[in-house]
Amino acid sequence: MGNAAGSAEQAAAPEPRATVAVPSPSPLQKQAPSPKLPMPPDEELEERFNTVLNSMNLPPDKVTLLSQYDSDKKWELVCDQERFQVRNPPSAYLSKIKSYLDQGGTSRFKKRVQECTKVLRELEISLRTNHIGWAQEFLNEQNQGLDVLVDYLSMAQLTVPNDVENVDNGVLVGERGGKTMDKSIEDLNKSAGSSPTHSITKSTRSLTVRLNTFAHSVKTLRSPRVVGQEDVHVCIMCLRAIMNYQSGFNLVMTHPRCVNEITLSLNNKSPRTKTLVLELLAAVCLVRGGHDIILSAFNNFKEVSGEKNRFEKLMEYFMKEDSNIDFMVACMQFINIVVHSVENMNCRVHLQFEFTQHGLDQYLEKLKSTESEKLLVQIQAYLDNVFDVGALLEDVESKGSELEHIEELQSHNAQLTAQLRECEDQAMEKIAEVEKQLLQASKEVEVLKESLRDSCGQVTSLQQRERERELQRDRERDRERPPLSPTQAPLLAPFQLEQKLRELEDRGLIRLERSASGELDIKVIPVIVTETVSVTGKPRPLARHSPRVDSPLK
Repeated sequence: MGNAAGSAEQAAAPEPRATVAVPSPSPLQKQAPSPKLPMPPDEELEERFNTVLNSMNLPPDKVTLLSQYDSDKKWELVCDQERFQVRNPPSAYLSKIKSYLDQGGTSRFKKRVQECTKVLRELEISLRTNHIGWAQEFLNEQNQGLDVLVDYLSMAQLTVPNDVENVDNGVLVGERGGKTMDKSIEDLNKSAGSSPTHSITKSTRSLTVRLNTFAHSVKTLRSPRVVGQEDVHVCIMCLRAIMNYQSGFNLVMTHPRCVNEITLSLNNKSPRTKTLVLELLAAVCLVRGGHDIILSAFNNFKEVSGEKNRFEKLMEYFMKEDSNIDFMVACMQFINIVVHSVENMNCRVHLQFEFTQHGLDQYLEKLKSTESEKLLVQIQAYLDNVFDVGALLEDVESKGSELEHIEELQSHNAQLTAQLRECEDQAMEKIAEVEKQLLQASKEVEVLKESLRDSCGQVTSLQQRERERELQRDRERDRERPPLSPTQAPLLAPFQLEQKLRELEDRGLIRLERSASGELDIKVIPVIVTETVSVTGKPRPLARHSPRVDSPLK
């Protein structure tokens, strides 16, 4: 979701973290400094080093980085971790907290309850600094540390003064007086029994159980100073330390009352506590399924706190605590995540409208002049992701006309497509017919070519025969002529030769040319035979072309 989501993940992300042993006054006890022990064999060193890594609950990238250390650094890390010993097991803290929950209203109890804040602080340090095994032991089914913390947080919220002035249905009111706890329980039971179905809502049932559980303790804790005001804040810090572990975060998500009790802590007067609560709720909201849990928790908050509308108290605190920038940033970040982290557009618009009804839009306009960059970033993130409902309505109206236009275009497109298919079918038929005709024409051309070759062969044969006949006729004419006298023969021989050459030249078979020296050049002209073929396949008469060249003999 951008800036809002990113800052929330940094505030309280359910990812595994590195837990380094840090000495503290009470829960951890540091041994006296001792000389450096000799390094064990490599196999034992690796085994002890892996044990230390597993107890530190490091993310994979940090484990990879530490695994690349040399043997000296590994041994130094092992020694550092083993110097610290957990003095108290989880059961020690839990037994003390349970004793504060179970004790009656004696002066001794009033004195001991003042020590609870100190115990809670030590517990928070242990959860934050001890290895993961200690935290898992605290949360296991035998100890049920999360249930104990939630129970104590619930009791602390009932006795510590908060910002709630009155609650519907006769629930406990503020420090200025009102109905007592006993009366609250009676009213809840009476309202449940008088209903037609003899059933109560989930939130009312949860509240009734919570009141019945601590009724015997609260009878003696009507003074708001019996339980330290820091107890609620320290309990929230303990829950934050638990949520830093993946397994702890999952337990908080699945606990039936934990998120509800954390949300009710918004009624605490301390802005510091409210800031921490909003950071935890933002982290829950970013996890899959967490958004529904948060909305359910604020529905419960609405009924318990007597709100007319959901998020009413949250917006009231947001507008009143204008001097505490950290709280305003956390509140604006939480609003960003709640409104804009949901994918359903209708849900986003509904949540946005809820905050608009509480005056968020007008208040953000006033806050634009703030000097806090962090707050401005969160405000801008909200404005960048906000839905303009008016524009959405216009889009819906224009969408109707656009859909009608699209339907018209689709209908017209369907008609054009049908016409195109029809034209394509016709074109394919024509192409097939033309291809058929082309194939027939190709066959006819082959037949005509074969016929042409036959005709050319016949013409060649005829020409050969014609030449032979002419030669035969020339021989016969020569035989029919009277023999020449010896005196005439030399004179007639050139004349006869010239006459024959003239005949051949007239027929276009030769060409006579005389060179510059006076010699006679005879060139034979090749005979070209052409044949015109009609489309019907009937051959036309052959034509013989012999180019004529007139060249007189000299």
